[in-house]
Amino acid sequence: MAVTFRYANLDEYPRIAGFLNDYWANNHVYVRDKPLFDWTFHKPGLWDEPGYSFALAEDEGDLVGILGGIPFAFNSFGKASRGVWIANYVVRPDHRRGSAALQLLSMFRRPSMHAVVAYGINPATSTIYRVLRGEVLPYIPRHVGVFPGAAERAVNLMRIANPDWTLEKAQAVAAPLCLAALPEAPAQVGDAIPAQWDEVDWPAFAAETIGASRNLEFLNWRYRDHPRFKYQIVTVREGERTGLLIWRLETIRRDTPNGREDVEKVGRILELMPVSRDNARGLLGAALRQICVAGAFGVDFYGFHGGVNASLEEAGLVDTRNVQDGAGIPSRFQPLDGKGGGILSAMFLQEATRGFEDANCAWYWTKADSDQERPN
Repeated sequence: MAVTFRYANLDEYPRIAGFLNDYWANNHVYVRDKPLFDWTFHKPGLWDEPGYSFALAEDEGDLVGILGGIPFAFNSFGKASRGVWIANYVVRPDHRRGSAALQLLSMFRRPSMHAVVAYGINPATSTIYRVLRGEVLPYIPRHVGVFPGAAERAVNLMRIANPDWTLEKAQAVAAPLCLAALPEAPAQVGDAIPAQWDEVDWPAFAAETIGASRNLEFLNWRYRDHPRFKYQIVTVREGERTGLLIWRLETIRRDTPNGREDVEKVGRILELMPVSRDNARGLLGAALRQICVAGAFGVDFYGFHGGVNASLEEAGLVDTRNVQDGAGIPSRFQPLDGKGGGILSAMFLQEATRGFEDANCAWYWTKADSDQERPN
């Protein structure tokens, strides 16, 4: 009997979780946390099927492959269309020689989907996306800063994550990341997304960028309604518009024979959407001071966007690609893991892509896209 394909019903979470556990990763967070799975894959406002945005491949009733899709609104210089991030792409070993993988992908590569994005792919599987005429993108840039007076903490963290590193090597890697001083914070700083966001602020930012729509619906879903993480909002007004930065504090934990042990705290910036370069300075000044006061040793940000990344560097954060042995700067924090944190992606877009490595890159794409920003 031929393998059949369909979308998952809402009562099939146990089947999906079991398959994820057996063939994707034992005790994966989606196996442990149904509310997080539901938040990710049940978005009826953006998905026109009645159940999960999750494709299943079955052979005589047996589950033999899965592919999750996270629908989103795609923005291209103010023009809206439909997009989907794909995740948890796995086929049972005994069905990998057939067409199951391609047919699962075709469940989301529909004419109505303007952009299909595989965010955080395994480099070893990147060839399949090239064969299918998708574009494999550069690694997403990561900027890191260590707060004044916290160099020793950064060195200690790197040596825990990389036990084979000498003290001198860890010090050499940490040195260029250290901020000489924190940027100044403006006198007036807000802590809520402005009511005018969809009418004034997002349309102006959308007209200059490409990527997932950061309208109020997205921001509320991504940050206010997240089932596990608590995010902090920083706003700075400039004229009629308001710049936005969103961050969270993460406790870094390592595995020990007695369970996980708290090691450090780090600030993770997820959004930086300034009105101007001056506005970016104010947003970063306010946020970095908040994060430092919260007890973090430093901060990081993953993102494509030429202007945003230039503002981060102006504030003193460093692109880890420009640091010798920068791949060893840990980015996986629960548990702490020194095996690098490079995020590779591929995309199918109904038009030519452009300029991800350009200084004027208009793509606005951060770790908050897809499901890269989630508990481990």
